[in-house]
Amino acid sequence: MTSVRDHLDLERIAACVVESQEALLKVMEDAAKQLSCENALEDIDVAGFPLYLAKSQECYQKRAQAVVCAMDYEEYLRLLNRIASKNGLCLDESSKLEVSLPEMEFGEDLVTGGFENFKGIYVEPRNDCLIELMEAVSTLLEKRGLAVTCIPDEDVIFYLPIR
Repeated sequence: MTSVRDHLDLERIAACVVESQEALLKVMEDAAKQLSCENALEDIDVAGFPLYLAKSQECYQKRAQAVVCAMDYEEYLRLLNRIASKNGLCLDESSKLEVSLPEMEFGEDLVTGGFENFKGIYVEPRNDCLIELMEAVSTLLEKRGLAVTCIPDEDVIFYLPIR
């Protein structure tokens, strides 16, 4: 659980992250606005950002439902780390290793259980501070009408519905 001070620091850092993405967000908002006004797709300036259109799967729906942008997950983490470091927060120091052990297996003649060949043991890093920062950034983006989905080890998807 973070303190109030830590929470305010995370919100300030999240605001800096959103500010650093302002060019992308502005292009997405402009594209959504132009598409909602029935402008031709070819006329929309995406300023070099990899934007996509999300459409409904229903055949009768030809209009785009949202403007989508995908960012590499590792690139997004680097962005968060860089901005957090500039603001005095070292996310790497907040990372802890979490160990998960398998369920014990009890046999007929066993008084105590055993772990069969140690299947299911894994160790993974867990960074609650990073997760809270990602949630704070997501909350700020939601206030602007965007949805954010993080798919670890793949992509971060920014989704802006067309009104």
